[in-house]
Amino acid sequence: MDSAPEEVTTRQAGELEDLFFQRTRICLWLGIVFFSLFALLDFICCRPHFSYFFFLRFCFVLLLFALILLLTLPQVRGQTRAVMYSAMLLGALIISLMTIQLGGFASGYYVGILLMIAGGFSVLPLDVRQALLLGGAMYLVYVLTVYLGSRPLDDQALVHGVTNSFFFFIIVIVTAIQCFDDLHIQKQSLRAQKGLRALNDELKHYTGNLEAMIRRRMELLEESDLRFHDLYNNILDMVVQIDRTGRIGMINRHGAAFLDSTPDELQGRSLTDFLLPGEQDHLVPNLLDTLSSGNPIRGLQMRMLSRQNRIMEVELSGNRVDTPESEIQFQLVVRDITATKEIERRVLESSQLIDTSRQAAIFGLARLAECRDDDTGTHLMRIREYTRILAVELARNIEFAEIVTATFIEDLCLSSVLHDIGKVGIPDTILLKPNQLSPAEFKTMMRHCEYGSMALSAAEKDSASLSFLRMGQEITLFHHERWDGQGYPHGLAGTQIPLSARIVTLADVYDALTSNRPYKPAFSHQQAREILIRESGIRFDPAIVNAFLAREEDFQAARDKLQASYHPGNPPSS
Repeated sequence: MDSAPEEVTTRQAGELEDLFFQRTRICLWLGIVFFSLFALLDFICCRPHFSYFFFLRFCFVLLLFALILLLTLPQVRGQTRAVMYSAMLLGALIISLMTIQLGGFASGYYVGILLMIAGGFSVLPLDVRQALLLGGAMYLVYVLTVYLGSRPLDDQALVHGVTNSFFFFIIVIVTAIQCFDDLHIQKQSLRAQKGLRALNDELKHYTGNLEAMIRRRMELLEESDLRFHDLYNNILDMVVQIDRTGRIGMINRHGAAFLDSTPDELQGRSLTDFLLPGEQDHLVPNLLDTLSSGNPIRGLQMRMLSRQNRIMEVELSGNRVDTPESEIQFQLVVRDITATKEIERRVLESSQLIDTSRQAAIFGLARLAECRDDDTGTHLMRIREYTRILAVELARNIEFAEIVTATFIEDLCLSSVLHDIGKVGIPDTILLKPNQLSPAEFKTMMRHCEYGSMALSAAEKDSASLSFLRMGQEITLFHHERWDGQGYPHGLAGTQIPLSARIVTLADVYDALTSNRPYKPAFSHQQAREILIRESGIRFDPAIVNAFLAREEDFQAARDKLQASYHPGNPPSS
């Protein structure tokens, strides 16, 4: 009696192991590709450590190649899980060694381990226990490696360590939940395949005896009906059947328990009794009218109230069911998503923290290009504030309203600070020269536009979801173009120049005019204003000059505030 279930379990386990072997090969190849590509990020963001990081990545890629070759051996294939787990732990160790060089717990490079967890766990058929153990092991590798390599730790490093640990736990928990769902689906698929094979064998067996087959099918139908009732009552979600007035005709046991009742107590009750007052309009009449017309409902989210006044967030799906009695009925499946919503809220809070850290990292990267020729420390902050003021003013103009959206403004403020990032490729002898540049030197200086655009283009290929990098390419490449077409590097004119670059051009020139330089003293706001007006339609877009004039007091206030914060003894500009 027990041999058949054991055979099914053994076969299913073997099929899962075959699937794990196939997915492991995919993961190893993906590791080779991405560990190689991220060497470009090392070259851009942490060039002083590039040689050491390249050595670590090269060694790890060679190891992954070796593991792929080993898996072709029959005697090693049975150890696929050990091979995959070892590769992921070693990858976590490699990234942890990099973070030590970049500040330990304060370094954001640990995100690479989170990407390994999210990517690997989404591909490999792991159960919850395996996902939690592997995720926990990768976390311990990171924490112990960074701790031992960064001692002694100050208070700030400990704060970063706690913050990073929080992100680790969230990612591991979310991916473990996903592993549970994916593995459940895989098992269902394997069971379905086995059922199809069994049905095919059975049809072949009964081909010569149709009468016996029909009799057997009738028995199976009766058995299936009994199993359906068992299944119906054991489904963890609420399954409820209602009529056109919303009254309950049938509900499964779990659904009744969900509402703190029994199926008999709910018979004939209106489902609207268990909706919050503000949610009742979803069911009557909108939802019932939709179902009556034959259109299904999918993923409708609302809140329900049990008999014990527990508020639950649920997701509802339903469709029309025509019964033999010709009475229209509706079957609804209600799933409790309260825990999922709580996780979503926590992940959103984490994402907001990550976004703040990302902005700080971008600003720090841009400062690499400015620190050699900007002694005030506020140039980038002023550029960012000036571009925000201009963009907000342009958004009020009907000509730009469809372009200058909230997303445009956010991306512009992020990418504007990267406008001169290409200066990292300009020699100090040219960049810091106090006198006028020679024609050859100026030609070299002009290349900083292309250097910056190429660097951001390479970064965008690795992070296609970061829209501000695309805008950053426009700004770095075109912020020295002129409205009359006499600028560089391509001599674009008028609206051929991207709007983002035209905005940053005015902001950058205004800041240059009102700042001290080795070759000139700072101009007053009034002097800078006169120059901008004179160059309207020549160097600058007239519409942007008009936006400046409409908000010039805000320009002055922003400059005085930032100047006072860094040089409290200096008087404000006039």
